[in-house]
Amino acid sequence: MIILLHNSPLADVLSHVEALQQWVSSHGWWGVLAYIFLFVITSLFLFPGSVLVIAGGVVFGVFYGTIISLFAATLASSLSFLVARYLGRAWLLRRFGGNQKFEQIERGIQRYGVDFLIFTRLIPLFPYNIQNYAYGLTAISFWRYSVVSCLTILPGTFIFTFMASELAEQGITLNVTLKLFLCGLLLFVLTQITRRVFSKRFAKK
Repeated sequence: MIILLHNSPLADVLSHVEALQQWVSSHGWWGVLAYIFLFVITSLFLFPGSVLVIAGGVVFGVFYGTIISLFAATLASSLSFLVARYLGRAWLLRRFGGNQKFEQIERGIQRYGVDFLIFTRLIPLFPYNIQNYAYGLTAISFWRYSVVSCLTILPGTFIFTFMASELAEQGITLNVTLKLFLCGLLLFVLTQITRRVFSKRFAKK
């Protein structure tokens, strides 16, 4: 686990903890807005949001980090959805119209409705940021998409934020390593429960 942490994006973030915290503290709300803006921009360009969620946990702590990252991720996914639906629809259809992932998402929504959205948000079958654009090309309503996305990314956002905050505050200790293991186990259990529940629901449709 220690080797994995050393080679993960979290290691890069942790190496600049004090500088990041000082910068945000000195800029107050502007620091928060800068973080949200960066989160949105990077998501629009398909950069993995997990890196910024980790940074949020390091800089803002567990409570505020979870709230701020959840808001930023929801805003980013909603904007990507709107871009796909109203601004870049023609280009996306030309570029990805035959893409297997896009077609699977469209068929999933047509057949299973919002259940498929919940399933793909909780089970990482497709890259999250690609999903944001793909769902904009489906018939699902914007508000249903945004609310479901917000609720379903909350568990993962909290766990990643918690892990990053603990490592930033305490470093790699036996206690923190145990907490990380339990968090990883919790994510695994949630994933398996989700997979089993929705597999049964899909089988009935």
